[in-house]
Amino acid sequence: MTLQQLRSFITLTETLNFSRAAEQLNMTQPPLSRQISALEDSVGTPLFWRHSRSVALTPAGVQFQRDISRLLTDLERAGASARAAAQGEQGELRIAFTMYAAWNLLPELVSRFAEHYPDVRLRLEETLPRDLQQALLSGAVDAGLGFPLPVRHSLGYQSLYEDKLCAVLPANHRLAGKRKVDVAELAADPFICFPGSTAPALHEAVMQCCHSAGFQPEIRVETHLQQTIVNLVASGLGVALVPASMARMQLDGSVFIALSQPSRIEQGLYWNPDNPNPCLQRLLDQIRVNAA
Repeated sequence: MTLQQLRSFITLTETLNFSRAAEQLNMTQPPLSRQISALEDSVGTPLFWRHSRSVALTPAGVQFQRDISRLLTDLERAGASARAAAQGEQGELRIAFTMYAAWNLLPELVSRFAEHYPDVRLRLEETLPRDLQQALLSGAVDAGLGFPLPVRHSLGYQSLYEDKLCAVLPANHRLAGKRKVDVAELAADPFICFPGSTAPALHEAVMQCCHSAGFQPEIRVETHLQQTIVNLVASGLGVALVPASMARMQLDGSVFIALSQPSRIEQGLYWNPDNPNPCLQRLLDQIRVNAA
């Protein structure tokens, strides 16, 4: 049986008249009669009772109509889904993000995209900044949120957010009650930081901030995660410079204080221009519209 035969069958069940059905199908009555006869041969039983002036469905025809109506509906839905997937309005979008983006960029970006494209399934994967480039180049993810990469690369990039560095101090620190601090006032304090290999751009911003204040920070503890840094500061092990958006943590035992001359650090969206996922293009279109 063919799809054309099935559609002709459904049209005939709606009209129960060969002439009117043929007219709706833009064909003459003899080809329609041949299609229905061929369909009945394929099914193995009559689907219509034919009388001199009327046509009626047999019990087999009634059941066949129910099943074929569902089948054609599913076929139409499948075609619509395929077109939506080709246009990036349906499918899957994998976004990698550094922990810092979870405190500023990520929530709004994901919420806005989900509102516009509710049929796109979003997969969010937290990653270290050092691993973001390889994840994009390998195709493990479609887009990534992070700091500017310190090396030459072939990835696309759109700056989306600029943050200031601030100081995070133990709640009992001598400067904890100030509204602003000068970085130079922290020169004698041990620092809690992360290795330069973990987040090179952020590490460089912290080091440059200290160097501009005339000192090389004494690193007491290195750790890969910013939440861990803040937690260790709250435990009294040292001080740290972190993006100001981290102040949303509101961790007991720690205070976040603005710097009088803060360094700035930007974050943005990375993608591989060779990535063929249509959902990625929808994300890029939305970001460009919002940027404009």
